[in-house]
Amino acid sequence: MKTSTRLYGWLKVVTVLHIAEQLIFGMQDLHQLQRMRAVYESCFSNKNMALALLVTVSAGLGIVAICCIVKGGFARFITMFVLGLPTIGEVHHLLDTLRAGRYTPGSVTAIPSILCGVLFLRALVKEYRPSEVVRIRETVQLPVTA
Repeated sequence: MKTSTRLYGWLKVVTVLHIAEQLIFGMQDLHQLQRMRAVYESCFSNKNMALALLVTVSAGLGIVAICCIVKGGFARFITMFVLGLPTIGEVHHLLDTLRAGRYTPGSVTAIPSILCGVLFLRALVKEYRPSEVVRIRETVQLPVTA
């Protein structure tokens, strides 16, 4: 198993723990997401249509991501890199904690999330980086009969 694959699995475990921490101690991110959704829905006359479009686009992106991962190569690299970036964005929990001067929900599990995300992206880049290929020109001596 590749290192990036193993680390990606750990990222998902840490994500579940992160969400559980926020559900237990308070989820301020939820209020920000609700405000963003309200702004999005205000662009449409029908909120049901807005939600249907959002779900359709999200499902389509999910299917494209799965296809890219299965295909491998550069498509897998880009997809996995994009999927790993949000883990580094969890640094906002640490900044909120420093600004507030006290514990804020999500800051405990943000630390392993950030560390695991950095290790994941580093492993991904290392795996994708083409290794040096040494080409040996082989010459074949054929016996010549006269």
